[in-house]
Amino acid sequence: MIQQKEKSNLMNWEIVSVNPNNKIWNWKDLFCYWGSNIQSIIGFSLIASLYLVYQLNFFVVFFGSIIGALLVYFFSNLIGKPSQKHGIPFPVFLRLSMGVYGARYVAILRGLVGVFMFGVQTYFISKSIGYLIRISLFSLDSALLNKDIFLIFFMGLNFIDWFSLVFTLWIQYLLFSNGQRLIKRIINFSTLFVYFGLIIFL
Repeated sequence: MIQQKEKSNLMNWEIVSVNPNNKIWNWKDLFCYWGSNIQSIIGFSLIASLYLVYQLNFFVVFFGSIIGALLVYFFSNLIGKPSQKHGIPFPVFLRLSMGVYGARYVAILRGLVGVFMFGVQTYFISKSIGYLIRISLFSLDSALLNKDIFLIFFMGLNFIDWFSLVFTLWIQYLLFSNGQRLIKRIINFSTLFVYFGLIIFL
């Protein structure tokens, strides 16, 4: 007699524990991950808007940014330390305090925030690539951007914007499909590059 496998929606391949061989992130990698999240275009845009648009005091914006970064660092480590130690995904870790079904709704909310942040990140990257293309074309010929092909808009985007968006999505697909080892190397490089630039500007 063949035993029927138990069907359960409480476990799937997305929420299984991480293989110990894949736990390759040390404290330097986690610091670079935190640094690349905090020192981002989105964060600096928010700081600039607080300082310029709302005309807040420089010290209020500066110390507010430092306090906010420290709070993010503290709470991220508070949540991430046991998950990192045991290789347990965040939705599974939530089951300890919220139960199976309560953790599901919080995990969905966190997923929605992740989708939103991915969209914002894609927007900023594609806009940056679009500006670089426009600057390059303008430096070649100042009248080139007035061609008819660049004045046709679809859903608020012209040819350059659509190319930048598709190119950004393709680059992100390549990054995410190559696994966490490549992402870790890129994060480590970009964080050091960002802090090197910050030191130069300072």
